[in-house]
Amino acid sequence: MRLKDKVAIVTGAGSGNGAAIAKGFLREGAKVVFADIDIKSAEREAKNSGYDQELWQAVEVDVSKKDSVNNLVVHTLEVFSSLDIMVANAGITIRKPFLELTEEDYDRVMDVNAKGVFLCSQEAARVMVEQGKGSIIHVSSTTSVLAEPNAVQYGASKGAVASMTRHMAMDLGDHNIRVNAIAPGTIQTNLTGARLQDQEVVAREAALTMLNRIGKPDDVLGAVVFLASDESSFITGTHLFIDGGYSVK
Repeated sequence: MRLKDKVAIVTGAGSGNGAAIAKGFLREGAKVVFADIDIKSAEREAKNSGYDQELWQAVEVDVSKKDSVNNLVVHTLEVFSSLDIMVANAGITIRKPFLELTEEDYDRVMDVNAKGVFLCSQEAARVMVEQGKGSIIHVSSTTSVLAEPNAVQYGASKGAVASMTRHMAMDLGDHNIRVNAIAPGTIQTNLTGARLQDQEVVAREAALTMLNRIGKPDDVLGAVVFLASDESSFITGTHLFIDGGYSVK
C-alpha cells in the first residue's frame, strides 16, 4: 500500500477521473475525502468503493469559491487531523466555436478550472507548510499545449494550470511540498461521454495515439498514485502527459 495512513482530498470525485483516483487511493491505504459540487455523486462513488466510512468522507465543494474550499480543508482536518495530498481535479468544459463563446462561458470555465486549482492548492499548502511536507497534484490536459477545435477557453484554463504548477513548485519547494500536474489526453469520462458516443469520433481520436485507443480513468490513476506517493519524492514541477503518445506522434 503506497499511500498507507496518508490523507487525501480529491476534487471532482463524484465521477470520471476523480472517482477513479479517489477509489484508487483507498485501495492504496489512504483516507480520502471525495469532494464534489454534486454531493450525491460524491456520496455514491464513496459508498461504491466498498470501504468503511471511517476511511472516507464525502464533502460538497464549489472549487471556485474560497470559503467553500476553506470549509473543505477545515472539515478534512477535523475528521482526519492532517492533509498529505491534494488532487485538484475538478473541471468543466463548454465546447463552442470561438466566435460563439460568451464572456460568461469564458469566466465559468476559468473560475472552475484555473481559479479552482489556485484556491485548492493554496488552502492545502497552508496546512502542508505547518506539517513540513505534502504533495499537490493538478489535472491539466493535452489542450494546455496542443490546439483542438472549439476549446479556446478550456485550453486557456489548462494552460494556466500547467504554468501554475511550475511556479507553485518553485515557491513551495523550500517547504518540502511537491507540486506536479498530469495532462490526460482523450479519456472516457463524463466530460467526454457525449462526444464519444459517436464511434467515428472514437476511431478518429484513437488513431491519433500511438496505442490506437482512447484512455480510461484507470489509465490516469497509476500516474497520480505515483506522484502522491513517496516513490516520487524527488519529482516536482513536472507536467506528465497521459495520452497514449498523442502529444508526440
